[in-house]
Amino acid sequence: MAAALAARLAEEARDLYRMGLTSSSGGNLSHRESDGFLVSATNTAFSRQRPEEFAECDLQGGRVNGPAPSKEAAFHAAIYRARPEVQAVLHLHAPDSLALSCLAAPTEGGNVLPVHSSYAVTRVGRVPLLPYLPPGAPVLAEAVGRTCRDVNALLLQNHGVITWGRGLEEARDILEELEQNVRVWLASHGQARVLSDEELTEANARAGHGARIRPGEQRPRLLPDVRGWQA
Repeated sequence: MAAALAARLAEEARDLYRMGLTSSSGGNLSHRESDGFLVSATNTAFSRQRPEEFAECDLQGGRVNGPAPSKEAAFHAAIYRARPEVQAVLHLHAPDSLALSCLAAPTEGGNVLPVHSSYAVTRVGRVPLLPYLPPGAPVLAEAVGRTCRDVNALLLQNHGVITWGRGLEEARDILEELEQNVRVWLASHGQARVLSDEELTEANARAGHGARIRPGEQRPRLLPDVRGWQA
């Protein structure tokens, strides 16, 4: 079972790279397995990920078998502990999400996702932005575990994006919808129309999962020194 899952994860990693959703060494992915999870090994590359480059970890992020895990294994573990229904986690240095994470003000309890489409509401939901925390640091894993409980995605300031789901397909669908809405916002320098409060309320009513986006949160709040963008 673990070998077949590792092969599937390696294929997914290569596909994410081919689609331009991350740099080769930019991120990691995991899948729940038995009483723990498989996660990308340290110093591996999405562009040439191999099945043997996955570590078996327990739900504290400790290595059980295989190569040394990614230094981000702790926040994968934190998500699996907080969300028993989650089966897969993607962490990518996705270019559009990374750009937004460098422009927007952190908001742990609010939403940073530009809402240009009703699918941003029904498929993704509210997306917090955590302030910059060093990659691999215990404080980052603690923040992710605290914030992930009722959302489907997080942005990490000057770092990247994390999405998760009840399977790889769902985690990837959330990632792609998130990236598309952010891409529209970036391409228009924040000028593109977002859903009105009324349209947002209607979309929230149809949302199947994920935290609701509150009226007034359809655009990210920008850092004070960002100029030439509509907040």
